[in-house]
Amino acid sequence: MPGYDPGRPDNPVLRWVSYIQDGVLLQRLQLRWNYIAGDIRRARWKLLKERRQFQDIHLQPGVRMRLFLDSEVSYGIYAKNFEMRERLFHNAFLRAGDIYLDVGANIGLFTLIAAHKVGNDGHVYAFEPTSISFQRLLTNIRLNQFSNVSPFQIALSDAPGQVSMQVSLDGYDGRNSLTSPTAGEKFIPEMVSALTLDQFIQDQHLAKKITMIKIDVEGWETHVLTGGQGILSSAEAPILQIEFSEEARASAGSTSEELYRMLTGLGYRLFSFEAEAGALAPVSPSQVKNGHLNVIATKDPTLITRRLEGS
Repeated sequence: MPGYDPGRPDNPVLRWVSYIQDGVLLQRLQLRWNYIAGDIRRARWKLLKERRQFQDIHLQPGVRMRLFLDSEVSYGIYAKNFEMRERLFHNAFLRAGDIYLDVGANIGLFTLIAAHKVGNDGHVYAFEPTSISFQRLLTNIRLNQFSNVSPFQIALSDAPGQVSMQVSLDGYDGRNSLTSPTAGEKFIPEMVSALTLDQFIQDQHLAKKITMIKIDVEGWETHVLTGGQGILSSAEAPILQIEFSEEARASAGSTSEELYRMLTGLGYRLFSFEAEAGALAPVSPSQVKNGHLNVIATKDPTLITRRLEGS
């Protein structure tokens, strides 16, 4: 948070001097402004809900986004700097020509950022199985007139077929899940089609072409990894951004420690993105046991470092 920065001096003046010395002042100012602006936006959101069903915003330069006033995810984006560090990583890491997969795209936050960054020479494949969120994803793709996005209304899992998904009726669209939802009171089942990651890559002829995959599937992460062991166990495996949520993992009958072991067993090394420094920091098993953390998993940290440094 803006007033807490581990490893920095407690004295506010000395803390800001240290930001200047380390060359991270601009990044820190940006993060601090994001929090201040969030307070203003939280108040404005309440007014918007009384007047309309959606609000179009400029998410960042070159990207517009339609937010929906009945959506927890939209509220987080508009008023709470939802996954800002992860957004900063995408903007710093992705390059023109990259191939990107968004597994659990929801209404399209990372799909839109990635589509803008990879350009017409790259491509984004977005997966969102639930009907309402998928239609909203399509709306956001059209809003930006992106022609480099292929959306799929399917879930990725450990086997092909039909699976039942719990879909929120009271605004918790970010908690729609193939297991027990972690928030909300009203859900209905929706049958959705499932495919494995390996089968999709084979069908689309994407072997050795994918740069990055984002996986955020509310506790179903190990199933996605199981269905992608062919590509993910290879030396050319793509970089992953994958969600660790102990609450969601427990609802799926698993643990974050199990997910950590599975990734390291595939040969991945796990990092967090330190936005203030614009660099990676190693993630230990103890760090993923509690709470929520989006981890960057890679077999080649030097590739990420070179990109973050602009080379």
